[in-house]
Amino acid sequence: MSSADDERRTALHRSIVIWTGLFLLTIAALISAVGILNREVYSAPAFVRIYLDALAQRDLGAVLATPGLDLGTDDEAGTGSASLISTAAMSDLSDIQLVSDTEIASDRHRVVYSYLLEGANGFKVPAQSEFDVVQTGFSWLVFPQWSFQRSPTATATVTVSHAASFTAGDSQIALDDPSAFHTGGAYTVLVPSLTELSHSSEYLGAVPVNLTATTASSSVTAIIDVQPTTTFLKAVQDAVDGFLNDCAAQPLLYPPGCPFGLDVNDRITTEPQWSIESYPQLTLIAGQDSWVVPNASGSARVSVQVRSLFDGTVSARDESIPYAVTFTVTIEPDGSITFAPRT
Repeated sequence: MSSADDERRTALHRSIVIWTGLFLLTIAALISAVGILNREVYSAPAFVRIYLDALAQRDLGAVLATPGLDLGTDDEAGTGSASLISTAAMSDLSDIQLVSDTEIASDRHRVVYSYLLEGANGFKVPAQSEFDVVQTGFSWLVFPQWSFQRSPTATATVTVSHAASFTAGDSQIALDDPSAFHTGGAYTVLVPSLTELSHSSEYLGAVPVNLTATTASSSVTAIIDVQPTTTFLKAVQDAVDGFLNDCAAQPLLYPPGCPFGLDVNDRITTEPQWSIESYPQLTLIAGQDSWVVPNASGSARVSVQVRSLFDGTVSARDESIPYAVTFTVTIEPDGSITFAPRT
């Protein structure tokens, strides 16, 4: 055998060794890459982290597309019992940190993350949540796929006192009965979430309350205590003052439906002239099914000429007549105010 043949054989062996080495390195690199991807992108903690990042970014579409997330209702997000599932109602979520990853079974993990929830009013809640996830298969035969075993949602019972609507973040939510004075409803909320609930309208307002949900499949509650605004009280005061002025404009001893009148046993010779000396200073409190103006006092003045039935003499009566008013007040669905005397 010639030296040329030996050199060709040696070169071939060298090429085989090199290519075999490159192949093995490539396989090792692929295995390493798969391992990194499975740990960083396709692991149970990574699955939960992607969901939490979508919440933090207020990417509602990505949140709702997460496998295993079930709103438990046929209502679309932002409507009906899913009214609190909206971008306008979502809170800030930050400082997301993995706390633990426990393999409960070969295809099931319990993942715990800590985080910081922050409402629109600056209220901050450091908390953590536990998520159960289950492996549902593989992608490309090597990348595990995951789904929530328990949907990361909770049920919120919201009670509204003295109104029929409320706000969740920047979202306005109307309840079923627009004329109800006390009402409420059950809503699905995401876990984790902090929803600022309040009420703001022309005549009513409420101190914001924070509805916090950090445990999957749990139940949380919130009560929104709606109270009159100064605008409402002024509107009622103006309406009652106008009502009293209308009463005073009637030239009768007892203006019908009015809180004041004058007893006269003799015959009047002139029409009674009424004026309001002092208007009652009103307050508003919540009643059973409407707003109530408690008893408030004022006085009216009346002037009238009377003829004595005994001797026919004519005299003038000019008197201050005290009176008291109390009303029920209702805000109609169209925003108008109606009031009626209480008996």
